[in-house]
Amino acid sequence: MRLYFLLILLVFLSSCAVFQPKHFTNDALNEELLTLERRSTTLQEILTKNKGKKKFVQIFANYCPVSQDSFKDVVAFQEKNTEVVYVFLSVDHSYHDWKRGLETIPVKGQHYYIPKKGDGELGKFLKLKTIPRFLIIDENGKISLFKSSKVSDKLTNKVQ
Repeated sequence: MRLYFLLILLVFLSSCAVFQPKHFTNDALNEELLTLERRSTTLQEILTKNKGKKKFVQIFANYCPVSQDSFKDVVAFQEKNTEVVYVFLSVDHSYHDWKRGLETIPVKGQHYYIPKKGDGELGKFLKLKTIPRFLIIDENGKISLFKSSKVSDKLTNKVQ
């Protein structure tokens, strides 16, 4: 009887999958983002613009101390991985807070603001509960790393 119970438990536990999507939903791809010039764009347009290149994506907020601390690791990562496109998505309280905060962050790349923050379709898709958040997207737009909360070897392994 114990063996039977253990077998059932093993099958049950091994069937639990972690949500690791490989592609964005259409709603997430088409949510409005804002450029530095306050023009409307979408994640789909950003991915299309950078097609054929690996993309490092960080979701952050200038007001978040953990996000601020992560930038030194991102800068070090950028120095070692110059061929990667860097996309930074902000969930700051307002467009003006985001724009003002960009003056103090050391990372270089493409910066966009998410007006709906974590409440929009992109935030729901990402299950965005904490920041900073890192993703790696391959040359074809496929998500190769869905969730990382820090710059680590997991990120490095996915870009090489």
